[in-house]
Amino acid sequence: MSGARKTGPKLEAGERGHRRSAETRGEYEGYLSKLTKEAGFTFFGRIFALLFGFIASAIIARVLGPDVLGVYVLAWAVVLAATILTTFGFEGSFVKYISIYVAQGKSREARAVYMRGIHFGVIAALIATAAIVFLRRPIAYTFFKEPRLERALLFMALAMVPYTLTRLQAAGLRALKDMKRSIIGAEFGFRIPRLTVFLVLYYVGLKYHRPDLGLLGVVLASVAASITSALVTFVYLKKSGPYLFDHSRKAEIPTGELVRYSASMLAETATAFALLEGSRLILGFFLESTEVGIYNIVVLLAMIATLFTFSFNAIFSPIIADIYHRGRIELMKSLLTAITRWIVLLTLPVYGWIILSGEAVLGIFGNEFVRGYPALVILATAQLLNSTAGSIASCLAMTKYQRYNVYNTMIMAVVSVGLNIWLIPRMGIVGAAIATACSIVLINIARLVEGRLLLEVMPYDRSTLKVVATGALLVAAALLLRGTPLAPTTWYWAGAALAASYAVAFGLTAVMGIREEDRMVIRAVLQKVLHTR
Repeated sequence: MSGARKTGPKLEAGERGHRRSAETRGEYEGYLSKLTKEAGFTFFGRIFALLFGFIASAIIARVLGPDVLGVYVLAWAVVLAATILTTFGFEGSFVKYISIYVAQGKSREARAVYMRGIHFGVIAALIATAAIVFLRRPIAYTFFKEPRLERALLFMALAMVPYTLTRLQAAGLRALKDMKRSIIGAEFGFRIPRLTVFLVLYYVGLKYHRPDLGLLGVVLASVAASITSALVTFVYLKKSGPYLFDHSRKAEIPTGELVRYSASMLAETATAFALLEGSRLILGFFLESTEVGIYNIVVLLAMIATLFTFSFNAIFSPIIADIYHRGRIELMKSLLTAITRWIVLLTLPVYGWIILSGEAVLGIFGNEFVRGYPALVILATAQLLNSTAGSIASCLAMTKYQRYNVYNTMIMAVVSVGLNIWLIPRMGIVGAAIATACSIVLINIARLVEGRLLLEVMPYDRSTLKVVATGALLVAAALLLRGTPLAPTTWYWAGAALAASYAVAFGLTAVMGIREEDRMVIRAVLQKVLHTR
């Protein structure tokens, strides 16, 4: 009898543990399915936007040439730098606080967060517009020693307010987990109008024999595109979250906490800008605008390797904010491992393709751009390594350890700027690529250590070894084929090489074995692509 009495509670406890395990498993699969479907659309949306942007950049680069393109890149970089201040880290605050408040059914508080950010952004953008107009001459003549930049900045300043609104409104859509409209508004709403307006203005310049309209045309096209994307994201956000615009729904929120978090995000965004974009500005300071134009195309191509990292992490961040504040740490660990494996697996074929076809792809923009191939391989290598640990940054940002992201980016930004100043005068764009790559690698090492010590998470498990083996074989094949008659020399063979790279990667993955949760991911992707349920 005593043995039976002891066994009963044990069995009941075991049954409860089994039920909890089943519930956790079901929740895990639900989140993984959502991550895959949303990230799937984000990827396909971004890949379409990237392809369109690739074509648009090729047209603009071939029309303007690397010299004029470099002047435009510098003018746009000044606007990007200014919007770091005008958005004041509210992009990150929107993703964290709006998603939390909406999940808790507190739509009034969500609206209060949104309105704080929008009011600040508009006022700050107006001040930044006046500052750029007032300081355009010293920026052009004293800092960059490029007279053409003065006129470009005069008109480019008009993009400050609409571009600030675009960034904030797109962040609001991400917070509501509406990645589809965020991508369409911010990506398509900008890229398509920019190319359209540029071609119209360039045609007008040819018609009236005004070649100087090339630079002015692309600047005005960027301003028009910023206005369009601001309007599109506004309309989409009003549809996705109408309560954010309900003036009758006022609420008090912890403003101090919001400002402190936004300030930390501002520091992270500013240092991330210095880390990733500072190379262009330092190139413009030391070298001719031609080098800036070539390096800009190199960065554009290297960013292809970030597509999957961004796609998964964009929807991963609000999910992390939700499940972490519900105390579901084990669930967060499982999701981190799963999405990291898929991010790396999907990024590897792009990396192998860049090694094999990089010169052919650069040639699409013009023969002058081909010499950027060594810098392209260096940056792509860094972005591949970034895909292995980048998701930990989302875990830190959406938990109580956001400050460590700030520390990471601040330290690495200093390293990046220092290396750029040292290497660019000696090695040109290759030096800029090495400086940026070193910083990206170091920051990801720091993320791995912090993830382990602070959250007790690691983005790898034993299945990672299969991904490493797949990557090693894929990269070895690309290196062996490079320099042979099989290496692509035209854009269409380069496209065929990318398809072949994915076929090899998925073939190797199938041979090494596919886990059940990976089958679930594949089914979710196919459902998204085929629009089935």
